[in-house]
Amino acid sequence: MKRPITVSGIGCCLLDRIWSDMDFNSETFKQYISRQTADGGLVPGELKLEEEFEKFCGKPFPEVLQELTGGRKPEGTNIGGPCIVALINAAQLTREQSHISFYGCSGNDDTYRTIIEILKKTPVDYSNYIVKEGAYTPSTSVLSDPNYDQGHGERIFVNTIGAAWQLTPESITEQFLSADICMFGATALTPHIHENLHTLLPLAKKKGAFTVVTTVYDTLSQRKHLNRWPLGANDDSYANTDLLVTDAEEAIRMSGTESIEDALAFFKERGVGAAIVTNGARNISFFAQSPLFLPVEVSTLPVSKAVGLKLKEGVTRGDTTGCGDNFAGGVLASIIQQKHKSETTKLDLVEACKWGVVSGGFTCFHYGGTFTESCPGEKLKHIQELYEDYDKQIQTM
Repeated sequence: MKRPITVSGIGCCLLDRIWSDMDFNSETFKQYISRQTADGGLVPGELKLEEEFEKFCGKPFPEVLQELTGGRKPEGTNIGGPCIVALINAAQLTREQSHISFYGCSGNDDTYRTIIEILKKTPVDYSNYIVKEGAYTPSTSVLSDPNYDQGHGERIFVNTIGAAWQLTPESITEQFLSADICMFGATALTPHIHENLHTLLPLAKKKGAFTVVTTVYDTLSQRKHLNRWPLGANDDSYANTDLLVTDAEEAIRMSGTESIEDALAFFKERGVGAAIVTNGARNISFFAQSPLFLPVEVSTLPVSKAVGLKLKEGVTRGDTTGCGDNFAGGVLASIIQQKHKSETTKLDLVEACKWGVVSGGFTCFHYGGTFTESCPGEKLKHIQELYEDYDKQIQTM
């Protein structure tokens, strides 16, 4: 029997509280919408820190949240955080093929205990998810408008970083670096890890790990009015990234360019092995230039028609929270599957993108980013069905 592929992932784990059926065009929302770049106001699709939003509106966030939601309780409470959600999805899709460990930081509070109860139902090893006494567990209020962007839906996130401030480079142990795959998951939500990516990624590469970097809206960098969001203290991070997964907004701001095409050119020039840029319900774009991959010139793939059809028919409905995180987890799952099959064969990025597309699409059928399985293999069954439909779809292009 082949040994499982080992994965270490570091980043944020938090509790999402999700309110659906919001209306971003309502008069209540309009008074809290951003008026100029980085002023702290709400922007559909972007993440805001609670403290900066409170400066913008001059009110405590809980008071504003009562206004925006009409005092409703959240429709869903679930594990969030781009790193942990991606890892959970990958683990659910590759159970016997992988051993996936999460490295994170939390407070010792009720929010933490709620997260642990959900983590117990997943295949992820969370023994390196540490508790910091006196800190509080990160959380995010997710406001979801399913009718925004011509029915494609969008969310607004207000995040409390909390204990994630205390996750430091010292959390990167030899055990972490010894994994086959080291994932640095949306580390802008763990600032001290993010600002040291230029030194941490080379450490992983030196150990022989395949490195994956995923991103999230970098509120701290945006607040500084930087022309280009940093990935660590210098651009060495890019050349030590085997696979970069980001979205259009983040790619453009990280590269300091004005289009996805220019952002991809920037990543290629900086030496990224392979990159994927998502764009909501629109085509994804990608390339692969590293010897670890089969070569792929800049290309695109559509989203899943089967997912869109089911949503239009109202067969099942959740929200779009965690679509990008699960996309990254689907890509990671495919990399694991390919490495488990053969550690010497070059990786197929197109195949990985296909698993990403259907994983992201499936997220629209449940509330929150994490799908809790009733039995092992349940999610894989759903994803495989969507994968087969999607494979037929792109073969006819």
